[in-house]
Order: sequence, then C-alpha cells, then structure tokens
Amino acid sequence: MRFSEDYLRDVRDNNDIISLAGNYVQLKRAGSTYSCCCPFHSEKTPSCHFYPNTNSFYCFGCHMGGDVITFVKEIEHLDYVDAVKFLAERAGMSMPDDVDDKSAQKRRRLLEINKAAGKFFHERLMSPEGKAGLDYLTNRGLSLHTIKRFGLGFAADDWHTLHMYMRGLGYSDFELADASLLSNNNNKFYDKFRNRVMFPIFDTRGNVVAFGGRTLGNDKAKYLNSGETAVFHKGDMLYALNIAKNTKADYFILCEGYMDVIAMHQAGFDSAVASLGTALTPQHANLLARLGKKEVILSYDSDAAGQNASSRAINLLANVGVHARVLKIEGAKDPDEFIKKYGGERFQDIIDKSGGAIDFQMDKLIGDLDLYTDDGKAQYLRRVVPFLAEIGNSLDRAVYIARAAKQTGIPQENISTAVESKVKSNKRKAKKEEQKSFLVTARDNINPTAVKLPREEKAERGIICFLFHNPEKYPDIQNALHENFVTDFNKKVYDFLAKLCQSGLQPDISAFNEEFNGFEMGRIKEITEDKTFAFDENALRDFINVLNEYKDSAAEKPAEEMTGDDLNMLAQRLKEKR
Repeated sequence: MRFSEDYLRDVRDNNDIISLAGNYVQLKRAGSTYSCCCPFHSEKTPSCHFYPNTNSFYCFGCHMGGDVITFVKEIEHLDYVDAVKFLAERAGMSMPDDVDDKSAQKRRRLLEINKAAGKFFHERLMSPEGKAGLDYLTNRGLSLHTIKRFGLGFAADDWHTLHMYMRGLGYSDFELADASLLSNNNNKFYDKFRNRVMFPIFDTRGNVVAFGGRTLGNDKAKYLNSGETAVFHKGDMLYALNIAKNTKADYFILCEGYMDVIAMHQAGFDSAVASLGTALTPQHANLLARLGKKEVILSYDSDAAGQNASSRAINLLANVGVHARVLKIEGAKDPDEFIKKYGGERFQDIIDKSGGAIDFQMDKLIGDLDLYTDDGKAQYLRRVVPFLAEIGNSLDRAVYIARAAKQTGIPQENISTAVESKVKSNKRKAKKEEQKSFLVTARDNINPTAVKLPREEKAERGIICFLFHNPEKYPDIQNALHENFVTDFNKKVYDFLAKLCQSGLQPDISAFNEEFNGFEMGRIKEITEDKTFAFDENALRDFINVLNEYKDSAAEKPAEEMTGDDLNMLAQRLKEKR
C-alpha cells in the first residue's frame, strides 16, 4: 500500500462526499441519500446515488461506484496518488513523505514540461522573432491584454528551436515526445509545432496540458493539436473552460474553434468554450451538465457540417438534461467575423433571439422543400412525424404538432394521429431493444467468465465478502481452498484482499483504488456491502466447497469434455506441480 490505513481514513473522513460531489453535479435529496443524473454516462433520469453514512456512491445505470477517492479519481481523470493528493490538499492535510508513484510523477513531469513550453512560446511571440505570429493575432483584432490572458504564443519556423531550449532545461527527447511536443522518426526527434501561432490548452485547475497550433504557412493541416498524453484527452476537455467555469452567465456558448472563443471573451462573452478539433462527445456533454448550467447556446458555422454538428450536440445535451439553443448568424461566416463587423451588442441580440433545439431541427427538416406544393408537404410530413414522435413531453409535442399543421395546412388531428401511432411503435421497439440490452449486459464486462460459471462466481463473492469483514480468518480460508479462484476479476480482488490481510491491515475499500478503476470499484462495493453471508461461517464453508468441487471435477474430466477454461486451469495446475 502506498498510504497507511490511518492516512486513507483521515483523507476520507475529512472529505464529505456530498459537499465534494455538489461541486460537480446537482444533487437532490432522497431520504437519507442523495441522487443525480450520473456524471459518468448519459442519462435523462437520476440513477447515481450518494450515501453520506458510508461516504460512497453508486450508479445503478453504469455501475460506477466506490468511495470519495474513487469519485475524484474518475471525475477529475486522476491516477490514484493524485486523487489522494487532491483530497488531502482540499482538507488541508500534507502528503506522507514516503509516497512513491511513477505514474503520478510522470503526470507532474508532463505538466512541468507543458508549463515551460507555454512560457517559451509566449516569450517568443512577444520577441522580435515572433513578429509574424503577433501580427497575425493583432490583425485578427486581438488586444495585447487578450493575448496575455490566454497565454498565446509562437513556434518558430525551425525544426529544433523548442527542442534545444527544452533539452537545456534538462528534459529528455523521450519525455518531450511523450508530451507531444516533439515528433519521433526512428529516434530522430524534431519540433512538432513549426511556424504556428500557439494556443495553450488548460485544464480546469489551470494546468497547461496540451497545445493547438494555427499554421502561418501553407501546411495542409491548418490547425494542429497535441496528441493524446497522460494528461490530455481531447474528448474530455473544452477549450477555455478554465475561464468560462467562473462566468456569471446562465449558459455556456459552444463554438467550433479557438479564435471564436477568444473573440467572444474579448467582447465580454466569458462563457464561450470549444471542443478541441473533435465533435462534441458524451463526456463533453456530461462535463457541461455537471457545471450547473441548464442551457448551452450552439454557435457553430452555418454550413452543412456546422448544421450536422448542431444536431448531434442537441441530442447529446438533451441526454444529460441540458437545453440547447441555436444561434442564427447572418451576415458573417462565424462568431469572430460577426463580432468584428457588428460588435458585441448585436451579438448579444442574436443570443437573446436564438431559437430552441426543436425549432432548429424542424427548420432543418424543411431543407429545400417547397411547402406550397403537395409533394413538398408530403415529404416534409414523412420527415417531421418521426421527429415529433421523439419529443418526450406530450405538451411540447402538441405545440410542435400544431406548428407542423400550420406550416403544411394539414389538419392538426391528422398529424397528431400519425405522430401518436409512431410514438406507440417507438415504445414497442424500445422494449425489444431493452430486452436485447439485458442479454448483452448479462455477458458481464467486468468479469466475463462469471456468465459461464455463475455458481462458482457467487461462491467467490461470498468468500470475498466474508474475508473483507473477517480478515483474521484469512489463514483458515486460504488453507481450506485447494486452489485459488476460477473467475479472473474475483481472483484479482481476492489476491489484493489477501495482501492486505497478510500485512495485518484492516481491509478498507479506499485501498482498492490503487489497482481498480471506477467500474471495478462499483463491483467491489456491491460485493463487500452485501452482508447476507458476511459473518456466516456455515455459508463460507459451502462456498469453499463449491470452488474445491469445481477444481476437482475439472481436473478429473476427460480431455475431450474439457472447456477452454478447464484446460487453462489444468495447465496451470501442472505448471505449479513442476
């Protein structure tokens, strides 16, 4: 263990999970527990529950769970040591002197590298060598104050300028390549970003985690972003969220690119953010939802790609309970150009007049159809009826059915009948899909072999739970078992638990965070908190017998009757005997 039992207990006890989770999600009290829409998967109704008495959480939808350390580790994308450090600092506790964690050290090293590179790029921009980059930014209308606020920089048109500078600071070529600052071709290293205006990307804690670069030359890639690293996952991050999270606005403005965001902030719209060279992801939607804003205004380009991106974003945001509105930008190709031509007041005006997601989708469905012709009306109805059937609220559905009737001149009751028929059809289809989904989930992604061996897997759960609550019985349990567990995940849990027992430690679920992710922690929480057999020694003996009988019967089977699992187990037995 990297941390003592007492230290982990103090960290946990000094970080109430309810007050901590309240910084990320909207909690609703339900008796002695709290619930919310899960921040780890998309859902419309709350299935994630928080338990003050055990300082833990569990989602009945995706099965993520664990304690306060698990929650921070998953929601902040931290490793085990950094999650403990995060909570220790939050509680005003110091870290133990003897903690040694290679992955945490690597993360800290990468953050140091990015910080140094960001400082270098910015200083280069403000020097005579960065004139081309500074001219580009000022010609785009950015003030020096804005340039400094966003830490913008410049990468020279050279293969080794950053390379040699960072080497001088003591960073190795491989470290710089791991940070996605150097490219590596057969162990020949060179600057990844060349002749580009640089946009440092910050996480919500203010660390530089990556860079984006806009070419000043004729490169095919107009924008180039850092690759994925140990501190940067673009599908989880939004540009400028470190600033926008503090906005007093009631909404976030979601843009396509860096310059749109920066232009908006300079004009006073400090809630603007952008995804990083990728379409909006479910993780982005969850991130926006848990920051407490109930509305997102989509400010994408008006071309076909932008329209499709808006449609996708609307659906993803709806899944996490966030209402979307869509800007109609006329007279300019994007927000940056609009603000330059017409100013901030006019931009605020189009924000105030932005339409809802359903209006946007219905207008999009019309497309190039002529609703004055019978053929145009028929085609539109074929498109709009399935769309209207997807509107969950019956009153909202009635409003937009009336709108479709007005658009086409078709009697409202006729459209309503078609829509309601489609609603019923969708429900039947959803029920079938739910049944299929149940069969899929029965495969058990956490412990796949459990499906083939349900009786043995249940016995393993019982043994783990008993040992967790009675660690002093470990020698007796180990002696009684002829061999170890037969399902992979439960074996991993039992082996980890055995180490704790052998060290004389009282098992604590916090310790499992060192080797298990949030979904695995959810399973461990299920196993250890089901106290049906936690202190039942008769049941324990039955569980041990189940495993021993399985091992003995598998060993006695003729080879032609053996399954793949049986053969693997027998091979392991023979190997151990040698």
